[in-house]
Amino acid sequence: MKTSANLLFIGLPGSGKTTFLAALWHVLSDGSGATSLKLTKLSGDRAYLNQITKEWRECSQVLRTNLQAEQVVVLHLDGEGFGTFDLSIPDLAGEAFKQQLSDRRISRRHDAFVQEATGVMLFLHPDIQKGIQLTVARRLEAELLGVHEEVAGAGADNTWSPELLPTQAKLVELLQFLLERTQRKLRVAVVVSAWDLVDKFGAPHEFVARELPLLQQFLEVNDDLFEYSVFGVSAQGGDITVAAEKQTLLELDDALKRIKVRQEQQTSQDITKPIAWLLGNR
Repeated sequence: MKTSANLLFIGLPGSGKTTFLAALWHVLSDGSGATSLKLTKLSGDRAYLNQITKEWRECSQVLRTNLQAEQVVVLHLDGEGFGTFDLSIPDLAGEAFKQQLSDRRISRRHDAFVQEATGVMLFLHPDIQKGIQLTVARRLEAELLGVHEEVAGAGADNTWSPELLPTQAKLVELLQFLLERTQRKLRVAVVVSAWDLVDKFGAPHEFVARELPLLQQFLEVNDDLFEYSVFGVSAQGGDITVAAEKQTLLELDDALKRIKVRQEQQTSQDITKPIAWLLGNR
């Protein structure tokens, strides 16, 4: 009997949502990897998927989804213990979530995706150089003082803005929006993308507990509203902005070897694992 599921990818700009989707499509369309889920057919814009996957295979920067180019992909899948089912994944722009935080509103289309969601993948990126490393839990007070001193010294208006929020506070806000618009307990797969940058610092749940304590505590204390698990996902396999690393990745005889997925102490190349968990595979 065929069933359906709707997953919602959420995260701030540059958090890895589209790159994950590109790698996922490569793996499913290739069909040679040992994965929990297999593709039977696709509904939606194959050209869009092929384009972002081409960029992924070439180790080019996968173009971020913009508000005008948001896509809904429907994957028809089969998996042991799941049967056949249709999986809808809207690839929403990170800017939409950023706008959600600043304007306190979302579009009707976005709201419909939220209300129909049967599971959520929350993406975050640990890259320090992109300003998204969340050790701000320790540095927040000093950083805020620095911001105020700089503004006061420049004689500018000392106005607060959502941009001053630490990233973990923004992620909690995104989850709170979900709670306001849904009436059921949600499964949340927290995905630490670019996991190769931080894999030496322990398991994914340890990284989140240490670097994003507010997010981790929010999920823990709301266990009546969320069931969650944390995954480390390296979809690119390395830092493609570093020429030597990019060349090493391009020289691999199989692009599937670039993918690494870690849950707890287990590491595999199965990029469908977070999705399988969301669908009920523990």
